[in-house]
Amino acid sequence: MSVLPTSAPAEEPAQVLGKKLEPYLLVLPAMLILAFFFAGPAVYNIALAFQELSLFDLGREGTWVGFDNFAEVLTDPSTGQSLINTTLWLTIVTVVLRLILGLGLALLLNASVFSRWKLGWLVRSLILIPWVTPPVVAVAAWKWLLDARYGVVNQALMGLGLIEQGIPFLARTSTVWGAIETMLVWRELPFVVITILAALQSIPSELREAARIDGANEFQIQTRIVLPLLKPVLAVITLLTTIWTFNNFVYVWLATRGGPGDYTQVLATQMYTTSFVDYRMGAGAAVGVVMSLIMFAFALIYFFVIFREK
Repeated sequence: MSVLPTSAPAEEPAQVLGKKLEPYLLVLPAMLILAFFFAGPAVYNIALAFQELSLFDLGREGTWVGFDNFAEVLTDPSTGQSLINTTLWLTIVTVVLRLILGLGLALLLNASVFSRWKLGWLVRSLILIPWVTPPVVAVAAWKWLLDARYGVVNQALMGLGLIEQGIPFLARTSTVWGAIETMLVWRELPFVVITILAALQSIPSELREAARIDGANEFQIQTRIVLPLLKPVLAVITLLTTIWTFNNFVYVWLATRGGPGDYTQVLATQMYTTSFVDYRMGAGAAVGVVMSLIMFAFALIYFFVIFREK
């Protein structure tokens, strides 16, 4: 006598709908938090960019002016100079320096000599010192180091006979950007080093050994094996550091406040000055929207390149 298999009872439409909605309900609290803390201020800033509103009139309804704020910002010659300073001197130069120095230091720290002498933990701790230093403290320390009269850098240069009197690094147009970039690279470099070092240590040692057996030298191993495997990590680091640096306000404002004159003015400091010094919140919000659009375009290009390669 054979027993016929019994079919499972059919699920009711309400149960099917509940199972489909369950993943969305689980992530709903997180999405609401993100919307409240991120999407909400972003939407308010966009709405503010289309209004004429003073800092002292916040909480009231501003005068709707359409694209007048954007037209004013985009036709202002100082905006073009701020964009060049932000893109070239603040972002491109420092990101390239961090990638080159970070890759070199990570390859050095990944050398077998540090693990052989049990010094890896010590070197990594020293590398992290700038990263754990608050940016405000880092800028204050560097301003003291670069002081024209009492700074250690000028005292050392005069002691070596290279200069006769102190150089005002943060007040001279020929040296101010180099000083700001030094502060930024020193403070932000450990993130790049530690991230690349973690990626290097995740590469199986068998790949290097197989390459050595096949007759590859160390330079060929680094360029033909290690660097291609690091490409996804380097792409993510480039994206993150570019966004963080392009939107950065702290280093320029604390070091020079956009000076001497407006020589080091960047988009972030222009937005702050327009909003909280000139009290024109609408025009300041328009500068912020322009910055967001530039970074959004950069992110789209990045994702297009990454997904096209995949």
